[in-house]
Amino acid sequence: MSSNIKKITKNSRRKRFSDEQIKSLETTFESESRPELHLKQNLANNLGLQPRQVAIWFQNKRARSKSKQIEREYSMLKSNYDNLALQFEALRKENQALVIQAQKLRKMADHSKNDVENDNKNQIKIDISSHELCMPDYLEEADVLNMAQIAEGSLASPENVCSLESCTFLDNTGGGAEWWEF
Repeated sequence: MSSNIKKITKNSRRKRFSDEQIKSLETTFESESRPELHLKQNLANNLGLQPRQVAIWFQNKRARSKSKQIEREYSMLKSNYDNLALQFEALRKENQALVIQAQKLRKMADHSKNDVENDNKNQIKIDISSHELCMPDYLEEADVLNMAQIAEGSLASPENVCSLESCTFLDNTGGGAEWWEF
């Protein structure tokens, strides 16, 4: 308890500045935050204060001013940060949506590419199967027999061997040239 009594008596001895003194000190602070020694002494004499009180007041005022400036800068930076964070989140969501859209478009392009390739393969199969070389009756029965005889080794009879001119297997008159362009 004795410490509380000492604090109370110490605070009661402390002299508070009057409104007039504070106004004068504030005006001087606005023009010069670090006044020289002779200016502090003139202020102290004009306001009825000790030069040490004036020096401490300016020191405290600079510290409070700096703290307020830091708080203002912090709130401005925090506001900018919050704004940037919102923009970042919006851009992240937009990016995610665009990635999903790009994936869908890639799948659609791959699917349509596969469809075109399948259609081309089917068209080629149709073209090949409709070509007369692929028809089962293209080779005549006599030519098949001639080939069978050649395979059996009956090459001794020259009348059974087809010549290049008469063999229908090598005949190009039926549109076989188109098949080679395939």
